[in-house]
Amino acid sequence: MILNADILSHIPLFQGITVDELARLDTVLYPHIKNASSGEFLSYPEDVIEDTGIVLEGRIHMISEDFWGNQNIIAEFTKNTLFGEAHSISRTPLFFSLVAVEPSNLLFIRTQKILDAARRGDNGILKLYHNLMTIIIQKKLNYMKKADILSRRNLREKVSAFLSEEYQKNGTPSFTIPYDRQQMADYLSVDRCALSKELSKMKKEGILDYRHSWFQLKTL
Repeated sequence: MILNADILSHIPLFQGITVDELARLDTVLYPHIKNASSGEFLSYPEDVIEDTGIVLEGRIHMISEDFWGNQNIIAEFTKNTLFGEAHSISRTPLFFSLVAVEPSNLLFIRTQKILDAARRGDNGILKLYHNLMTIIIQKKLNYMKKADILSRRNLREKVSAFLSEEYQKNGTPSFTIPYDRQQMADYLSVDRCALSKELSKMKKEGILDYRHSWFQLKTL
C-alpha cells in the first residue's frame, strides 16, 4: 500500500484520516511515487495536469520565465507541502514550470478522484476534501502576501516587507530564509546585484545583519 500512515502522518492533507480510511483511499486515488533529481522539470507552461503532488522529501520551485530566460520564483514547496492542486482541479493549462531544486521524493494522487468520491459521502474522502480546501485557501492568502511584497514601490521596501514576513513566520528576528541570493532576487523579481547592494547598505546602516541565507533584524 502506497498511502502509508507512518509516512503521511505529518502531512496536513491527511490529518484526521484513519489507517482503514487510508487503505480505501489507496484504491481510488491512483497514488504513485516519483523520485526527481536536482534540476529536473516536472511540468512546463501549457501542460495540463491531473495530479496533486506532495513533497515527501526535497524541494520544488514554481517558476515563470520570460522570452529572454529571466526567471521568477512564484512559490517554493518543501517537505509535507502540496503543489499543483488548483490546476489539477480546474484542468487549466499551467502558466509556470515546476522544477526540483534538490533530489526529491514525491507522492502524486489523482485530484479529480477526491472530488468524485466526495460526492458519494465516503468519510475518509470527505476529510481529505476538507483538508484540501483548507490548504487551497491558505495558499491563496500566502499568494496575497507575496503580491503585497511585490507591490512595494522600491527595492528597499520590497526587501523590508519580505524580511518582515519571514520574521513573522519564524517568530524571531534571527532566521534563515529558504533561498540563496539569486533565488531571493528571483522571488522578489529584482536584479541580484541591486539586491546585494541594497542588503549591504542596510547592514551598514545597522538595520540588519546577514551571512548567506541567515538574517538578523535589528531595531535602531
